[in-house]
Amino acid sequence: MTLFDDLRALLPRAYAPYSGFRVASIVVDGRGRRYGGVNVESAAYPVTMCAERAAVFRAVAEGCAPGDIREVHILAHDGRDFVEATPCGACRQVIAEQSRNGATVFLYGPEGFGRTYAIADLLPHAFTL
Repeated sequence: MTLFDDLRALLPRAYAPYSGFRVASIVVDGRGRRYGGVNVESAAYPVTMCAERAAVFRAVAEGCAPGDIREVHILAHDGRDFVEATPCGACRQVIAEQSRNGATVFLYGPEGFGRTYAIADLLPHAFTL
């Protein structure tokens, strides 16, 4: 299966009853291991979790070494169609930290793969310790 197929299979697991905007993300580490995540909304909206952070946190929980995230793949559906959606600011910060600012972000649309961005371009001055 392709990453697009994997993202499409993951997307229905998203829980987005309030916005209807479902997102699936798969991160890939330096050894090619894949970790999936979906967005999970809450009525207390600030505690909603984005798919990208869910995937990164899963990677960390499953033993991905700090800084080893290499790729972030994102598929979003706005309730009508697939859309190319970039990560929010919080997700950009987490991706930058967990990739040591070296990840590539891959966006998918209705036809599959669309655009790529370097996380350093999406968050040019990431806060790091």
